[in-house]
Amino acid sequence: MRILLAYDGSDGSRRALDTVAGLAGPTDHVTIVGVAEGVPLFGHAATLPSSEQEAKRDRELAAAEAVLAERGLPASLVPRGGDAATAILEVAEQEGVELIAMGTRGLSIAERWLMGSVSDRVLHHAPCSVLVAR
Repeated sequence: MRILLAYDGSDGSRRALDTVAGLAGPTDHVTIVGVAEGVPLFGHAATLPSSEQEAKRDRELAAAEAVLAERGLPASLVPRGGDAATAILEVAEQEGVELIAMGTRGLSIAERWLMGSVSDRVLHHAPCSVLVAR
């Protein structure tokens, strides 16, 4: 099975990583997507991520890859910049994955209304099944 793991180092994404590590077998392949989003500015959908954000993303991706490698699970890393939901959906489509695994940040109602939820957008537009770890 081809699995996409959306990973940002948050508690939710670590739970998704643990779930994937428990579900995947040695013949499965995991693609780990990390997104450096940049800081939204008033009037702009997004800005380019800073070098610090990209470095943090790269460290988080390497840490997730190491966890899977310890369990004998092959993984490839896909670092992206921009909108997280868009990047996750694009990679899922390109890679032909059968499952997207991701965490949830636990946004408040107001935060979801103002910013939207990445997991909600992925759930509604994914080309495959989505596992959301809580």
